[in-house]
Amino acid sequence: MEPLVSVIMNCKNGEEYLREAIDSVYAQTYGNWEIIFWDNASTDGSAAIAKSFDKRLRYFKSDRAAALGAARNSAMAEAGGQYLAFLDSDDKWLPEKLKKEVAALEARRDIDLVYTNYYRMIMPSSGRLVLGLKGAQPEGEVFGRFLCDYPVNLQTVMLRTDAVKGPGLRFDDRLEVSEEFDLFMRILFKSKALYIDEPLSVYRMHGGMLSLKSLDKYPVELEYILGKLKQTDASFADKYPSETRYYEAKIGYWYARAGMDKGDPVSARSKLKPHRFTGIKFFILYILTYFPPVIWRSVHRYKAEGRLGWIR
Repeated sequence: MEPLVSVIMNCKNGEEYLREAIDSVYAQTYGNWEIIFWDNASTDGSAAIAKSFDKRLRYFKSDRAAALGAARNSAMAEAGGQYLAFLDSDDKWLPEKLKKEVAALEARRDIDLVYTNYYRMIMPSSGRLVLGLKGAQPEGEVFGRFLCDYPVNLQTVMLRTDAVKGPGLRFDDRLEVSEEFDLFMRILFKSKALYIDEPLSVYRMHGGMLSLKSLDKYPVELEYILGKLKQTDASFADKYPSETRYYEAKIGYWYARAGMDKGDPVSARSKLKPHRFTGIKFFILYILTYFPPVIWRSVHRYKAEGRLGWIR
C-alpha cells in the first residue's frame, strides 16, 4: 500500500485563493493523502470553503490566532502520515508533486527532506509564472551552503515524519515568518536533502502576503535562529566561519530592506555598512542606499520578476 502523506495546510483569512489551493491537492496523481487543515481563527469564509470538501480534509480551528510556528505545530500534531508536505492557502501544487516526492524518499532512505523547483506567480490577476530556481541546487549535506544561500520554498518540501520526532524538532512557537527555515535547518544540521529539478508548486506573490507585510521581523528572527544554531554545537563558528559571516551579512541586508521599506535610507545604510565587503552583492546593495528609494524598490521588483538572480 502507498504510504500516507499528511498535507499540512494552515490558513488565516485565506478565502481568496483557498479553493484553488485545496483543489490542487485533490488533483494529485498520488492518491493516499490527508489534508490537516488548521484554521488559525479566521473570520472570513475560509471555514465554509474547507468544510465543503470530503472527509479527506480534516478541519480544525483554533480559538484564537497564534504565531505561525505554533499553528503549524498544532496541525502537525494531528498528522498520521509517514510523510509530511506543506501547502499554504494562497499557493498550489502541480499534479505530480506528491507522486514524485514520495518516490524519491522511498528510493533514498538516507534522505529526510526533499525539495523541488517551483514557479512564482508574479501577478495573480495575469497568472504570469517565473521559474523560482535557476541552475543546479545543493543536495546531500547542504547545511553550510544553505546558511549562505537558502533555496527552499516551503510548498515544495516533503519530510519524513520521523525526522520531526526528535527532541526539539518542532516549529518554534515564537517565530512568525522564518519558522520553516529554522526547523528545516535544524533537521539538515544532522541530515541530508534531495533536490528534484522540476517545478512542482506555484508560489503566489500578492500584496496580502504575510512575508511582505512583516519585513521588519525577518532580521530579528534570523538573529535569533543563528543564536540557536550556535548553541547546537560549541564549535559551530569554527566549522562554518565564512558561512556565518555571510549569514550575518544577510541579517544586515534584511534590516536594511526593512529600513528602506520605511523610507529610512540612513538606517538601512548603517546596517549594511559593516557587511559591504562580504561580497559584491552586499556592496551593490550598500551603494543603492545612497540613491532614491525608488531605485531600491525597482531592483527588488526586477528580482521578484526573475530579471535579477543575485538577490535572495
